[in-house]
Amino acid sequence: MLPLIRIALRNVLRNRRRSLITLFAVFLSLAVMVFIRGFLNGMQATIREGVIYGQVGALQVHKKGYLAAMQGGLDLDLPADEAFLGKIRAVPHVRDATARIPFGGMVNANDQTVFALLQAFDPAHETNVCPRRWERLDGGRPLEPSRPAGAVFTRALLHRLGAKEGEVVALLGNDRDGVMNAAEVRADGAVGDVGVFAAEKKIGYLPLGVAQELLRMPGRATEIAVAVDDLARVNETVAAVQRAVGPEYEVSSWHDIASWVDEVIKGQDFVLGFIFATFFVIAVIGIVNTMLMSVRERTREIGTMMSVGVRRRQVLALFLVEASLIGLAGAVLGTIAGGAFVWWYGTHGVHITPPGEKTPFLVYPFITPPWVVAVFIASIAVAALAALLPAWMASRLRPVEALAATG
Repeated sequence: MLPLIRIALRNVLRNRRRSLITLFAVFLSLAVMVFIRGFLNGMQATIREGVIYGQVGALQVHKKGYLAAMQGGLDLDLPADEAFLGKIRAVPHVRDATARIPFGGMVNANDQTVFALLQAFDPAHETNVCPRRWERLDGGRPLEPSRPAGAVFTRALLHRLGAKEGEVVALLGNDRDGVMNAAEVRADGAVGDVGVFAAEKKIGYLPLGVAQELLRMPGRATEIAVAVDDLARVNETVAAVQRAVGPEYEVSSWHDIASWVDEVIKGQDFVLGFIFATFFVIAVIGIVNTMLMSVRERTREIGTMMSVGVRRRQVLALFLVEASLIGLAGAVLGTIAGGAFVWWYGTHGVHITPPGEKTPFLVYPFITPPWVVAVFIASIAVAALAALLPAWMASRLRPVEALAATG
C-alpha cells in the first residue's frame, strides 16, 4: 500500500496546475460549509436562548387544559403562593420558578385607549428564570420589587398612547366574572423591540401584584415559568416537576411552548442541506474532470503498467488514492480556514439586525467537533467516489489497445 501511495503522490505533484485547481475546489467547498454551519449554529443558539432566557423559560406549569384552550381564560388558574412554588423549586435541576399572568387588557393615557397584551410577573424571581428579560430595555428602569406600581411598555404602545416615560397610565381589564376593573401604574421603562417573531408589538409588563388586584386573583396565577440548571435535562426535569405538582396540572418544555423555534431551525437546516449539496457537486465535478483528463493523458502509462503485471484492481486503487489525497489536502486546508473564521467571529461576535427591528443582536458562531469530523470524512469519501468512474475506466483498459492508442 505504501508504494501505491508514493506513486499516487508523485502523479498528483506531476500535474500541479490541475491538482491545485481540484484541490482549491475541495478547499473552498469545505471552508464555506464549515463557516456557514458555524454561523448558523450561532444564530440558532441566539434565537433559542433569546426565547428561553428572554421570554418563556425552560419549562412552564399550567392548569390542565390551559394550552389546549390557546392560553385560555383566567378560570384556568393555579396557586402562586410560596407553598406551591416551593414544591417546584425543590425538584432536582430546578433553579427557580416564577408566577405569571398573561392577559389582554386596555391601557389609557391622554384620552387614548389602546388594547394591549399585558404580561404580569414577580419582579423578584423573573430575572432568575429569564435573565435576558430586559436586554431590549432602551429607556428607564425594569420592573423591580421596590416599585410595586411601576410598569414597562413597548415604544409602539407608548407612541399610540402619546405617553412618555414617567407618566401614570390606567389599566382596564375584566376579571373572571366579566367585571371590568381599573388600576394605575407608572411607565417607568420602555422596550424598543420585542423581537421579529412577535405577533403583537403593543405590550405592557406589570408587577404580578398589580395584575392580581386588577383581575381579582389574589394569590393566583395562570402560569409558572421554571428555570433549570441544564437545558440538556429539560425533558427529565419536566417529568420530575409533573410528579411534584400532580395530574391536575400540565408541565411543558420550551419545545412545546415555542415549537416555532424548532420549526425555524429545521427549515434552516433543510436549506443548508441544499447549499452543502451544491458545494459537494462543485467538488465532485472538479475531481471527476481531473481524473478523466488524467486517465486520457496517461493511457499509454496505464497500458505499460498493466503489460508488466500490474493488476486491474491496483490501477483502480491508484486513481482512487490520487483522488483521496487531493480530497484529504483540500479537506485539511478547508477545515483549517473555515475553522479559523468561525473561531474569529465566535470570539468577537457578529452584529445582526433582523428586518423590522432596530436593536441588533450578537451572534457567536461555533462548530462542534463531531460535525467537523463527519464532514471531513465525508469530503474524502466524496473525493474517492467522484474518482470511481474514471478509475474504473482506467482499470478496464486493455494493455494492447492502450499502447496502440498513443503509440
